Amino acid sequence: MTQEDAYFEFDRPELRALVPADARRVLDVGCGAGALGAALREERGIEVMGLELSPDAAARARERLDAVVEANLDDLEELPFERGSFDAMVFGDVLEHLHDPHRLLRVLRPWLADHGALVCSIPNVAHWSVVLPLLTQDRWPYADAGLLDRTHVHFFTLTEAELMLRGCGFTLEAAATTTLAQSPPPALDHLIRLLGALGTDEPTTRQRLTAYQYLLVARPAT
Repeated sequence: MTQEDAYFEFDRPELRALVPADARRVLDVGCGAGALGAALREERGIEVMGLELSPDAAARARERLDAVVEANLDDLEELPFERGSFDAMVFGDVLEHLHDPHRLLRVLRPWLADHGALVCSIPNVAHWSVVLPLLTQDRWPYADAGLLDRTHVHFFTLTEAELMLRGCGFTLEAAATTTLAQSPPPALDHLIRLLGALGTDEPTTRQRLTAYQYLLVARPAT
């Protein structure tokens, strides 16, 4: 399997677990080759539709999902599905790649049921592996993958992600984190103490600096 193939084949068990148990129709936004949706279909016997930019990945996803729309998410205006028909929409590391993620959330909102849920994974730009090189080495090194993936257009903290959701008509219901297996360097403790001296809450600061990704569940605001 090539690196590109692997990129499209993540089945994301940590995201699947956040899809509400009563969801019967799910839209996987940026579905890749359909691995996540295929796993949901097998586990729960539900319908999963996908949106995907890559023609090759979309072709593979069509073999695994109930329907796939090939689309550029930055230009998407309509879906060929009944409005209000999705119980959940999954955004697995998608929103940070868009020129205007707010626009896409507003465009897709009419297709989400009023009781529906958004399930998102969003990289945390405030992670220590980004912050420490920036502060100590004046470095912001883009890479082929990771938090500073060179294809990322937007960068989010938890607060900025919540503000985006709120501004698009959603209420954040739950937030969890993923972390790196790699232990933080000792310099992180010094930074947390310094920020504490500047008035921040040290436990909260540590949590924010060690969160690699945020896993978010949001609902339409009432």
